[in-house]
Amino acid sequence: MGQTSSNVARKVTKSVSSLFNSTSEQTEVDGVGRFAVTPYVFKRTSSMYFDEDGDLAHEFYIEVKDGHQYIMKRSTENLTPQGEVEYSHPRFSVDFPTVICRAPYS
Repeated sequence: MGQTSSNVARKVTKSVSSLFNSTSEQTEVDGVGRFAVTPYVFKRTSSMYFDEDGDLAHEFYIEVKDGHQYIMKRSTENLTPQGEVEYSHPRFSVDFPTVICRAPYS
């Protein structure tokens, strides 16, 4: 168990130090043969779209006349994805192998 926590601590310190070391790129390989990468995620792909008017939303609807009534129909034309959005603060990657909180024993 002590070796596992040492390995996790080594990964965290190596990845955090690689954040602040701007001269070396992340192509450096440590002694084990793995890349030194950060456990943090700074951006995500957005699920929102822009329409032709420049409005931003998850879905767009248009009003269509169907006989004597009007119905709302989902619009999928002329929409462009928002792209990548930066987080307000970094988050841990889902692939980062560590326990953040340990439950107490009963």
